[in-house]
Amino acid sequence: MQNKINNKYTARLGATLAAVSLMGGVALTGAGCKGANLGNVFTMSKSQEVQIGQQAAADIERENKIVTSGAQYEQLQRVAARIMPLARRDYDVPFTVKLIENKQVNAFALPGGPIYFYTGLLDLASSDDEVASVLGHEATHVVKRHSAKQISDAQAKGLIAQLALGNSSRTVQTLAGIGLQLDQLSYSREAESQSDELGFRYMTQAGYKPEAMASFFRKMGKANGGGGVEFLQSHPVTNKRVEAADKRAKAYQANPGANTVK
Repeated sequence: MQNKINNKYTARLGATLAAVSLMGGVALTGAGCKGANLGNVFTMSKSQEVQIGQQAAADIERENKIVTSGAQYEQLQRVAARIMPLARRDYDVPFTVKLIENKQVNAFALPGGPIYFYTGLLDLASSDDEVASVLGHEATHVVKRHSAKQISDAQAKGLIAQLALGNSSRTVQTLAGIGLQLDQLSYSREAESQSDELGFRYMTQAGYKPEAMASFFRKMGKANGGGGVEFLQSHPVTNKRVEAADKRAKAYQANPGANTVK
């Protein structure tokens, strides 16, 4: 799930990404190889990923009200205390889980660990179990580096195009222009499926009800009748995803011991 981040700081973040890339020594190899895998050509290190995510988080928190008390804040932190140790075991980055005051139904993860929920999503969720289903999903996007890989791929495409044209003077502009257009990133079906699957393992391993993911998918679908569920614009809940969530829940109920986090 991904929010539309305010464009006022998207450009600033793009410049930060350019600086991190050029000064931090992002590995660029094999750029001239026909058919090269761009994910391998332009590799973002974990430290760079964390730096980019923290810069994005700082900008987001300047532009939005962060909720630090109250029932919804306590609920989110309560769920995070059970889910995040499992995610951190798989990918050791400085995870944070924060709440933004915004009535949109949304949640999103940044590269390197920051995760945000909107109060509107917690208004829709009827239980800790449903909140856990979303948090497990978002944590997986970080663990599997989905955003970082997309950003690296986008940078590689832009840089390779400029290098091929011999226009090195535009390299920094290309990086800044690509920037962290996080408001336009959407995850592939494969990434979404992976986040549903591992997110389900996180939530059930933490002791939450297995049926909560499918129930919240259905709830979001109903709430989106008027197009008001922001994260569904880039993360549509298809019938296939709902059916897969139902299937996982039934398999878990039949054999809970098989659902270990790997």
